[in-house]
Amino acid sequence: MYINDKNLNELEELIVNLGEKKFRAKQIYRQIHKNAINSFEQMTDLSLKLRKKLIDNFKFPKINVLKTYSSKVDSTKKYLLQLEDKNIVEAVFMNYDDRKTICISSQIGCKMGCKFCASTKNGFVRNLTVSELIEQVYLLERINGNINNIVIMGIGEPLDNFDNIIKFLNLLTDKKGRNLSHRSITISTSGLCNRIYDLADTDLDIKLAVSLHYAFDYKRRQYMPIANKFSIDDIIKATDYYFKKTNRRVSFEYVVIDELNNTKDDIKELTRLFKHKNVHINLIPLNPIEEFKYEKTKNNVIDKMQENLNKNGLNATIRHSMGIDIDASCGQLRNNYMR
Repeated sequence: MYINDKNLNELEELIVNLGEKKFRAKQIYRQIHKNAINSFEQMTDLSLKLRKKLIDNFKFPKINVLKTYSSKVDSTKKYLLQLEDKNIVEAVFMNYDDRKTICISSQIGCKMGCKFCASTKNGFVRNLTVSELIEQVYLLERINGNINNIVIMGIGEPLDNFDNIIKFLNLLTDKKGRNLSHRSITISTSGLCNRIYDLADTDLDIKLAVSLHYAFDYKRRQYMPIANKFSIDDIIKATDYYFKKTNRRVSFEYVVIDELNNTKDDIKELTRLFKHKNVHINLIPLNPIEEFKYEKTKNNVIDKMQENLNKNGLNATIRHSMGIDIDASCGQLRNNYMR
């Protein structure tokens, strides 16, 4: 049985059932979630007898760094991580001037099938467990020091792994444990509207980013299969609800693909959709993959789109691409490794 996915109440019950004092659970919980320890042998504030009991009854997930890629143009590092069942996921570390950020995976592969995204190309295998999600974060902290921000935008659709993600986030933000601020967490979705409502109804007022990428449903349906289930109007209603419940401004991710989604009509429609809403449009240059015929977005193209949107009264910024020389876009390294 894994131990790092237990909240304090669950852990207290388990420890009492082992015949130990209830307060021992707090010691263990603190070692796991404050000190990022994943070995009972290292819990030297516990007796040898208790450590032996823990070793006999519980375990930690083993995640190995299969390969590390370090960018030569910035401080970005990308990791191929191998899970116990030999499946592979990716994580990224980005060291900005004022903060350390990691981007983690939520699934092995992805069901969403977005044509421009590398994460989905080898299909869907399974969800990451709560234990694996926690260990993914603490492993990167053991390597890089304390993290300020976590983005769940790596391989997979986080809201398709909803229950595990919610427990994972509750553990990370627990004041008795890691105590990470809700404001420090961003979750990205391709637009699972039913789960956006569910997320809004939790106490996790985290940041939400929606992968929109197209201003019109007919375009979105061609490249993002989820659009066959949820329309752009559905997404806007769900994100309006999220803003109302959490008071968190929603970001809309928009990969700019020249001559496909940056036309005058696209800009006009985006203006109609968002002109009077408190939202942020995050323009992203396309990192091309072999299966998608469009080329990397040129700087002048994305600059022009930002200029037009800002001129129309929208809050649009350009995401600075980090780790461009190490294929730091979601799924690219995993795909290359599996070939």
